Amino acid sequence: MQTSPPRAPFTIVVATDFSKPAQRAFDYALWLAGLLHARLCILSVVMGAWPAGEHEPGSRALRPVKTAALLQLGRLAQRAFKLGIATDPHLEVGSPAERILETCRKMGADLLVVGTYGRGGVARVVLGSVAEELVRSAPCPVMTVNRTVAQRRAPGQSKGEL
Repeated sequence: MQTSPPRAPFTIVVATDFSKPAQRAFDYALWLAGLLHARLCILSVVMGAWPAGEHEPGSRALRPVKTAALLQLGRLAQRAFKLGIATDPHLEVGSPAERILETCRKMGADLLVVGTYGRGGVARVVLGSVAEELVRSAPCPVMTVNRTVAQRRAPGQSKGEL
């Protein structure tokens, strides 16, 4: 009898800019990771509005922004760690859509979770430039979470930890 090679753990990439919709998406990704015993990659992308060369990964102009993002990533990773969820926090510099897609490919993502603002009217037709690009181009399924979706708690997470 032939057995198949062991499958790597299910990998969820959650992209965050630390906004309210991104927090809601993180809560869902955390909940799913707990249910599926998945590995969770928490990704934030810093995009500088500086001249070429000033937004390079080691540039002086980005240091405070990167430091703040790393601290916030650390807080999110700590929440996941407390719940026993394997976590890989990542900070990238550049175009958000490009870096998120690249990270999904590198990590072998099985699912990408992103927050959206869930705007009404004409804006409802277009998810937003980053979310739209991700839905069109991601190498895996994309779950979008808007502000109207009820909050989820990961298994073992109390109401006060949301």
